[in-house]
Amino acid sequence: MKRTSEIVLTVIGMLINVIMALGVGAAIVIFQNESIQQELEREIANDPQLNEVDPSMIFDIIGTFGWAVVIALAIGFILGLIATFGLKGNKKPKQAGILLIIGGIIVGIATIGSGFGPAILYLIAGIMALVRKPKEEQFNQ
Repeated sequence: MKRTSEIVLTVIGMLINVIMALGVGAAIVIFQNESIQQELEREIANDPQLNEVDPSMIFDIIGTFGWAVVIALAIGFILGLIATFGLKGNKKPKQAGILLIIGGIIVGIATIGSGFGPAILYLIAGIMALVRKPKEEQFNQ
């Protein structure tokens, strides 16, 4: 049985994971830049509604949460890659389906919903891998 649809959904989810991880990583690097931090601190100081906000706390949260998101996306990518090899050639579709569902849950929850796209693709592919039954061959007698 061909598992083309599951593999395509998984690969698309993996590509979105990589793009998101690169974007979040770039944002982390940008927010660690001293000149950008100083500019944001000036903007916060000039805005009367944000007088009680501590800019250093914001930068710490962005750094910590950003790395957690990157790690979750990397885990999702790795699980998707392993699942792709399990689906290719219909070697281990049940194991691949379980890995995809776990990867979808990790990406969806750890990114607090921002990884909804790849998470839903992984979940759909995982469910398809689990529920599709191989066609029974008919023998002529």
